[in-house]
Amino acid sequence: MSGLTDYLTQSDTKRKADEEDVSPATKKARTSDKPKTLRQLQSMPLDDLAEYAFSLQEQLAARPPAPPPLSDEELEAKAVQLIDICRREIKKQMKWQPSCKRGTTKWSYQGMVPNEDVFYRMVRIEKGNKGWKKKQMPMADFRRRFGHVEASIRYGTLMITGDHVNVQWDPEEKTFKLSGTYGL
Repeated sequence: MSGLTDYLTQSDTKRKADEEDVSPATKKARTSDKPKTLRQLQSMPLDDLAEYAFSLQEQLAARPPAPPPLSDEELEAKAVQLIDICRREIKKQMKWQPSCKRGTTKWSYQGMVPNEDVFYRMVRIEKGNKGWKKKQMPMADFRRRFGHVEASIRYGTLMITGDHVNVQWDPEEKTFKLSGTYGL
């Protein structure tokens, strides 16, 4: 029991800092968040300008390097992986509803890709110079690329219906949305 009381009395007392150990905290050089204008740079003394250039150089060196561009094999592998994820998520949404009889039940899948080349490889749509937000992929092209997406129910099979699948792409956020209809 005395070991417990020794522990409690030791932990309850605060350790006082020795006078010799006290040293002033070193300040880190502040880097300005805003870039300097040309007029400000021209008015700076040469030593300050050199320090500023060196600090910018250190900031650039601290950044992680940009990833190398993906090879065609890597792009295709990532596109196939993304297609598999899309198929599974679309299939999860395919549940029986009365509107399935008419083939008008809606589904949609929203995803994100880190590399836009993977998205373009997945949907097989030309990137082109002009940006686009929404396109319609014919059902034959969708089935050729994604396969037949089906979900079995008690007395039948639900499948994607309609003439096309809507493809939306946001290049700034690198998000996409696939939507369409399904039914019997």
